[in-house]
Amino acid sequence: MMQNSKWKLTDEEKQMLIAAITPELIPLRSKAGISQGELANLIGVSRQTYGAIERGDREMTWNTYLSLVLFYDYNQKTHQMLRAIGAFPREIVVRFNDGESEVIDLGLMLGDGMKNIIGRLDEQALRSIRTMILIEYARCTNTPGDVIIKSFDGVGFSGLPNKTEDVKAAKALRAIKERASKNDRP
Repeated sequence: MMQNSKWKLTDEEKQMLIAAITPELIPLRSKAGISQGELANLIGVSRQTYGAIERGDREMTWNTYLSLVLFYDYNQKTHQMLRAIGAFPREIVVRFNDGESEVIDLGLMLGDGMKNIIGRLDEQALRSIRTMILIEYARCTNTPGDVIIKSFDGVGFSGLPNKTEDVKAAKALRAIKERASKNDRP
């Protein structure tokens, strides 16, 4: 007898997710700028099989669905669209992670124009954004504000990928955690 498990998906759950993505296959592929043949090669099916799935002549397998979700969710051009059509298994991801929500990627929230948006912000805007993020981090983690300020002292915020900034941010986060854990001790 099989136990109920957070890892077990019902056939109904699988069919619901497949049904959500199937009518959107052509718009998703078009938005990603990829041909049927290229996509079929990436997900491990023939172009003819993928074409039949896209036309609705063939039912999509669960493995094909998972491959498509992986491709479209990690593609910046299609990420938001996939989430908007209800084809991304958000509830299932939360269940798999014991009720913890997924990490929010601020870059994906801003969409394809993130670098352009951030590139047009002046220093005052960047400082405001940095301050807001620090304040919200302190609120969400119940960390005293002075700990946050001291931990991030000297760390800039550009919003763009930068190895030096990543290292500084990682060090700052470690310092926050260390100081917060010291504050929790009696």
